[in-house]
Amino acid sequence: MAPWEQDFDFYMAMIEDLPASFVVDLAAAPQAPLASHPLLLSIRVEMAMKREDGLRDGRELDALAALEDQFVDALEEKVDAIYVGRVVHDGYTTMFLYVPEAHRAALEALPDLTGAPPEPYLPKWAVADDPAWEHYIGFMAPDDYAQQTIWNRRLVSIFEEKGDVLDASREVDHMAYFPTREKAEEAAEMLRAHGFATDELEPPEKQKGTEEERGWGLQFHRDDTIAGERPDEFVAEIFGIIKPLDGAYDGWGATHVKVRSDA
Repeated sequence: MAPWEQDFDFYMAMIEDLPASFVVDLAAAPQAPLASHPLLLSIRVEMAMKREDGLRDGRELDALAALEDQFVDALEEKVDAIYVGRVVHDGYTTMFLYVPEAHRAALEALPDLTGAPPEPYLPKWAVADDPAWEHYIGFMAPDDYAQQTIWNRRLVSIFEEKGDVLDASREVDHMAYFPTREKAEEAAEMLRAHGFATDELEPPEKQKGTEEERGWGLQFHRDDTIAGERPDEFVAEIFGIIKPLDGAYDGWGATHVKVRSDA
């Protein structure tokens, strides 16, 4: 079991022109790699009810969740495994765990460690050396955009809990940082062409509690809704502008709208 409080969330991506659903422990990122757990254990399970897009059929969710709980619970208890997440793609669910070297031999006894899988599932097991946790860092962990979609979903859920009218337009504030003034100015010009209002540039300053500078800060704003996929859409638009200029997005915020203005 992980020696930290795990924080699982999901994001979507494309692998070889097919959608893939990633569930990953975000809290593992600042801990990785963990020297005590250099072995990567993967467990690949073919799904019984294959959808055309390769993702899970709703009728199979409970069975797959039970299988996952059975395997992860047993491996955490018996070989001190750390579960870092799973990928659903092309009709398969693949779970990934990191295990101490001392338990390498025990992994040869799979599936005795976990008990037999429920029918009709026939898992395939693989063990690989991955002391740098390259699979987690380079494949499982979300990239900047996927990470932001997770934060978008979490932030919108807070608005929902407060009774926000999500489809009401309101000013949405954004922040980004750039390595040079010139790149920040170029980004500001492009953002204005996309309907954003921009503030005065903020000169670099050290991040609180560190010696690192965040670069030139740029705040910008535009009226938007935050319903449905809209946050992911405007973030994708912003990333398309700032990423080629080495910009780092620092998130968005907005005022709470509880009653429609036309009510």
